[in-house]
Amino acid sequence: MGLTAKNNGMSTRGENRVEAPLVGQMRRGAGMPHPVTIRDISSKGIQATCFNAPNERERVSIRFDNGRSVNGVVRWVRKGIFGVEFLAPVNVDTLTEDAKTHPLRRSTDFR
Repeated sequence: MGLTAKNNGMSTRGENRVEAPLVGQMRRGAGMPHPVTIRDISSKGIQATCFNAPNERERVSIRFDNGRSVNGVVRWVRKGIFGVEFLAPVNVDTLTEDAKTHPLRRSTDFR
């Protein structure tokens, strides 16, 4: 899939994160799923963005287009970007296997 591990220089992160915008759906409670772009992922959580970001401490379910899903709690929200801590650690390679990358480059990528 060509994902790259990166720490992004943030001291609060305890492990490298796999960075590649992935396509997914986020469900908030029993609500309808909404499109979400996963910006990066580790075994403990994700950084994502969507049109209507969830609230801090809200429980969400993220489903990747490959059919795999993970549950977590929103830990922070800033300008439409949010972080989700998984309820249990995941194997990133298994979770993202055959997942499609987002067709658009992240708007925060300046290259």
